[in-house]
Amino acid sequence: MIELKILVDNIDYDSIADMLVPLIAEKMREGEKGGILGGILAKNPSTATSMAHTLLKTMSQDKRDDLLLQLGTKYRDKLLQKGRELLDKNGVQMELCDIAIKKV
Repeated sequence: MIELKILVDNIDYDSIADMLVPLIAEKMREGEKGGILGGILAKNPSTATSMAHTLLKTMSQDKRDDLLLQLGTKYRDKLLQKGRELLDKNGVQMELCDIAIKKV
């Protein structure tokens, strides 16, 4: 078994928001509870994305890293699933066993 660790730097948080906010909005439309923010996301994903960009700009690098760590930990199983699907789609013969997220 091989443990794969990926160290990343210079993360474009705005591009992550561009990708995640519409996915979250879709989940809100599918009926998950989301309160006021969920309602905003479901009705107008582009406004929610703009809000996310504004919020990210106000956060320190350390806080943005913490947020990414929290999201990665919370959605670990989903990340594993998507990673396995990507490997399978590209014909890569490898078992993705775990994703460990650790702030360095």
